[in-house]
Amino acid sequence: MRFKCRFFLYIQFVILIFACTTKEQEVVSENPEIEPIAVQTKLGNDKSLSVAERKRHLEKANDLINALPNDTTKIAEIHGLSVDYFFLKDYVQYRVLNEKALELSKLLKDSSAIAKSYSNIGIFYRPNNPEIAYKNFYESKKIYDAFENNRHRDPKSFAYNYGKVLIDLFRIKRMSKDYVESESLTIKAIELFKLSENKRYVSFCYTNLGIIAKYLGRYDQAVAYHNKAIEADLGTNREIEQTLISLNNIGTTYKSQKKYSKAKETYVKALEYKEFLKKDPRRYALLTDNLAYVDFLSNNLAEIPDLFYEALKVRDSIGDRDGLTTSYFHLAEYFESTGNDSISRIYGYLTENLAKELNHNEELLKSYQILSKVSSPKEGLQYAEAYIQLNDSLVKEERLFRDKIARIQFETEEKEQQIVEKEAQIVEKEAQIATVENQNTIYLLGMLLLVMGITFAIYFFRQRTKYLAQQNQMVQFQASYETETRISKRLHDELGNDIFQVMLQYQNDPHDSQILEKLNTTYARARDISRENNEFDIDESFPEELSDMLKNYTKNGIQLLVRGLDKVDWQGFEAPVKITVYRVLQELMTNMQKHSQASMVVLVFNQDNNTLHIKYSDNGVGIDKTQLQSKNGLHNTEKRIRAIDGTLIFESEKEKGFKADIKIPA
Repeated sequence: MRFKCRFFLYIQFVILIFACTTKEQEVVSENPEIEPIAVQTKLGNDKSLSVAERKRHLEKANDLINALPNDTTKIAEIHGLSVDYFFLKDYVQYRVLNEKALELSKLLKDSSAIAKSYSNIGIFYRPNNPEIAYKNFYESKKIYDAFENNRHRDPKSFAYNYGKVLIDLFRIKRMSKDYVESESLTIKAIELFKLSENKRYVSFCYTNLGIIAKYLGRYDQAVAYHNKAIEADLGTNREIEQTLISLNNIGTTYKSQKKYSKAKETYVKALEYKEFLKKDPRRYALLTDNLAYVDFLSNNLAEIPDLFYEALKVRDSIGDRDGLTTSYFHLAEYFESTGNDSISRIYGYLTENLAKELNHNEELLKSYQILSKVSSPKEGLQYAEAYIQLNDSLVKEERLFRDKIARIQFETEEKEQQIVEKEAQIVEKEAQIATVENQNTIYLLGMLLLVMGITFAIYFFRQRTKYLAQQNQMVQFQASYETETRISKRLHDELGNDIFQVMLQYQNDPHDSQILEKLNTTYARARDISRENNEFDIDESFPEELSDMLKNYTKNGIQLLVRGLDKVDWQGFEAPVKITVYRVLQELMTNMQKHSQASMVVLVFNQDNNTLHIKYSDNGVGIDKTQLQSKNGLHNTEKRIRAIDGTLIFESEKEKGFKADIKIPA
């Protein structure tokens, strides 16, 4: 059933390309140098001419543009010409022109044109090379981020273009299964489109939020987001199309919950738009096939396999090969369920062959699975082995893609950090010449570091608060608040005081050899704070992530015994539970390392049908009940556990170690 998502993404992809590249209505220019260019581009867009003739006119326009002086007008004309080539499907020339525009934009230091050029280049790479596309979109985003921080720029003037860049970024983030970041970027894009007063893509954003919510198991929220997508396009020429897209997605959400009657009701409602669907047979076939599939899953077989055949017939008549793959597979499933293995095998072969032609690995994987069941024992074993190999390959490929995206972002930020460090070296050299001036520079740098740290904590807290307010989860809000407050306090108390002491020491003696050592110590503390709050993988490698985090606390001779961690079915837990377990155990281990003087820690994991049970104990000095009540970090762990409906009980006395008993419903 993944075809429904692929079809939706295809439609949105075409719409988004059009929006990102469409030129505004032509007007006659008063600039005599531009008028002949406009004449040639108009002929280049004349569909009554052959493609070769249209390209000749665009080449003449390009020659005229090359003769223009290097200014912003020339950049705008290059961008416009690239769009003309795009609609002629000459994508290579589209890329070449935008690379040329990027080079000229950098020469003229035109930030807006640089951002647009990066975005257009990203569009070129988007279909086949998402890693390079992401790098270009991210470069564009950084420029818009700088615009946001510039109080002299009107945010409304760039909000729409910034929002479109975020659309491309959140789509790639979702592809890499970084759902949290994709969700954050989507919410930001909605705010920008509303600010721009151009809400063309608000429905697209809500649809993405709905898809993410379904992936994360937040089904009610997914349905709500898809309904918001419908509301966003009410009264526009996109109303019916978006309604059908959202109804299909809502039906898919209900199907994932096994609420087949609700799913059927939703698909039937969508199919009532008969006049519109007559003009859109591809969508009609999609909805019909989805309706047939929920009937099949719910064992409501009155119209099965007739509905499957109806969808298959439409898809075959319009050459919808993507849809045919899905229809073949559904029929293979149906006949396998009725015991007609020979017919199921035929449709399984059709699925396999077409999936290979289209390079659709997910459908190919499904065909291997069904053929392993309905083929002879020998052939079935071969298909089972092929399934395992392909599945392992896809998992590896998915992880590699996610790592590439993360590395691109890291390398970009690292490059910026290197620039900052180089600038710091220049400042240091100037300090040797002008000590008095450098005292002010160091003072300002110290204040800047402190302000940046506190600003980061406040920004992170506000973003988290906004998200939690949307979820209406006040308990979780309190836990997050205390976490961010703790981070902010550490930044202020540890880094702020250290920086202030270094500044005082420098003012007294600029050549004191201890200054560099203290700066290195301060940097190490900042790095430790960052590491304590790093993101981590919550997918298949979560057990390894958790185990690695726990082992990090054994470097000072502390003995750690862990039992049962590998026996827990972590895939059965939602993301919030895994995040909470990780952070709570991290807090307990940090508390142990800082205060308990323990030499041994024991962690026991146990999972029954309804509960995940974690027991923590150490042989440290322990604390009495009055101290236990005043521990903010321990209070924060309690609130985190309560936010996921769990319980956390502490037990400790002076010189008798520390224990914690955690229970979380499965």
